[in-house]
Amino acid sequence: MSFVAGRMRQANAEGGRPVRRVVKLTEFEDNALYFAAARVGMTPARFLKESALSRERGVSVSERHEMSTRLNQLNGSLAAVGNNLNQLARRANAEEAVTAEISAELTHSLAKLRATMREISGALPGLAVSPKEADAS
Repeated sequence: MSFVAGRMRQANAEGGRPVRRVVKLTEFEDNALYFAAARVGMTPARFLKESALSRERGVSVSERHEMSTRLNQLNGSLAAVGNNLNQLARRANAEEAVTAEISAELTHSLAKLRATMREISGALPGLAVSPKEADAS
């Protein structure tokens, strides 16, 4: 299953999805389902499937969506830290020395990098799917 932010539909499955389930809803239930799915950027069908299967994982669809969004934000943070490290390296090379200021900035950037990596490591288990689930998506 693809959990790329902004993607409403599931990735194609080899051989398609031959099993179909029919769910009968009231107008109120259908509207509630539609808006719940829209809040997390999914189609109603995908939201139903994810909600049902997420019980086994112990993580709700909205929690997975929040984690996925947070990981995308962390990815941006990592890119910013990498950019900062490149700028510091350029300055150090231009000055042909690592000044106290550059050293302090490097220490700060590395601390931020480590904190971001710890946060990513903490979020990944909640997003993980078993190989069987990955094959089914």
